[in-house]
Amino acid sequence: MNDFDEQLRKLIHRERHNFAGNSARAIVELVNLLFDFAIKIRASDLHIEPFEKSLRVRYRIDGQLQELHQPLPLHLADALTSRIKILAHMDTTAAFLPLDGAIQFGNVEMRVASMPSFGAESLTIRLLDTTLELHNLKDLGFTAANEKIFRQMINSATGMIILTGPMNSGKSTTLYAALRELNQPTRSIMTLEDPIEQHVEGISQVQVNEKTDLTFAAGLRAMLRMDCNVLMVGEARDAETSKIAIRAALTGHLIFTTLHANDSCSAVFRMLEMGVEPYLLAATLNGVVAQRLVRRICPRCQSKGCEHCRGTGYSGRIALHEILRVDKNLRNMILNSRDLDAIKTSALDAGLKTLVDDALEKVRAGLTTLEEVRRVLGEDFDEKFS
Repeated sequence: MNDFDEQLRKLIHRERHNFAGNSARAIVELVNLLFDFAIKIRASDLHIEPFEKSLRVRYRIDGQLQELHQPLPLHLADALTSRIKILAHMDTTAAFLPLDGAIQFGNVEMRVASMPSFGAESLTIRLLDTTLELHNLKDLGFTAANEKIFRQMINSATGMIILTGPMNSGKSTTLYAALRELNQPTRSIMTLEDPIEQHVEGISQVQVNEKTDLTFAAGLRAMLRMDCNVLMVGEARDAETSKIAIRAALTGHLIFTTLHANDSCSAVFRMLEMGVEPYLLAATLNGVVAQRLVRRICPRCQSKGCEHCRGTGYSGRIALHEILRVDKNLRNMILNSRDLDAIKTSALDAGLKTLVDDALEKVRAGLTTLEEVRRVLGEDFDEKFS
């Protein structure tokens, strides 16, 4: 039994009569204990899930969900959920609807989402610690060659840079690091985000609010009248937003955005599929960065497993990158070919280092393991060696 398990056991035993009566004081103490523990272990997410016989609590650490202590008694589910929803300014009577809200817990911002499940509600809480040191480009795990290419891309006066990858692949971290690099008194920088994940002094940040019709497309149109040098659009999620962003890049702005695609070449193809004209994309696209996160080998035990890494052998994460720089040849491919394989072949012939290539370099450097790379890259990794 770990120390937190013991704390939890003592609290539940000491307050068993108060919990039975759903005492507000006891529930407040329990919620604070769970939140404090999640912050201490640097969890990115906290999951609270009711099942037939117990209330399971899990923590996402370095991208992996872990159950680190005993389940809670099921009879606490309603009171625990209500307390968290009250803190998040959510409707406690609407247990049959998915809702979202936010909590400021000390220096940590928490984004709460509820989902009705069998007999109760499940909660997922995203933790954003505003006191953590913000990353710069040197912190992101770029190889020397990739960092040089990325710096050249972001120091262009105009054009578009796309970051692509699945959810929780570090795209926002890379975007913010790039914006901080460019954040100078001589530049006007604005962002359009949903939600704003980090607050950056010197940058005007705008929160999308579809209830007031402040969509990505509407916000981006308005920003084009604001004399900006650099614009960051949180996601090119539809054809309208993508086309406006392209026009912004054509009219002298440097545009950053994200897209969900498997790799850098697929992101180019995805823009074409959304209806962006090939000649406009070819004229404006500076490059694409595809990214994944893999767990880093624990520096204290060198993957053997220790108290610091909770026996996993890993501590923290490092990014894998695939950077597609758009050159003259690739611009011609975008103009003349709608074939993804042809675009990939052209990029590889020009020297593209894939996610697998970058991963193997980091394995050789002792930063991660082949097992971890295979877990994250899956088929792409297996195809490389088939």
